[in-house]
Amino acid sequence: MLVGDSSELESVRKSRRGGIRVMKLVLPLPPNRANSRWHWREESRRKNTFYLMSTALYPRLPAQTLERCDISCDLYVWSLMDTDNAYGRLKWVLDWLQAREYITDDSPKVIETLTVRQHIDRKNQRLELELEGV
Repeated sequence: MLVGDSSELESVRKSRRGGIRVMKLVLPLPPNRANSRWHWREESRRKNTFYLMSTALYPRLPAQTLERCDISCDLYVWSLMDTDNAYGRLKWVLDWLQAREYITDDSPKVIETLTVRQHIDRKNQRLELELEGV
């Protein structure tokens, strides 16, 4: 699976005060869970695979955990999905961000806005995240 060049995987811009302002991550596209009813073991296997692939791309913990942020996601998919399915596809991503200490929690208290855009790219399906500290 092509995800991105390692030099482009994570870019961090810092504000004048030295804190992280914008963080960009390119992750593998999680499976579409929209209308699927997997056995609990199959779902656990797929989730663990996504976590391992994402952690392999970003093995180091971030320098700073964001306590409040805006998240914008660009999904590069085979075909466009309904809006509710696109947002549902981000559950494992938000859980991974919290587990890896990019964000303190995945609640509305921490994530002020969550924006999802979809693009068609059949050769390099991926998810590009931009976390902006507020």
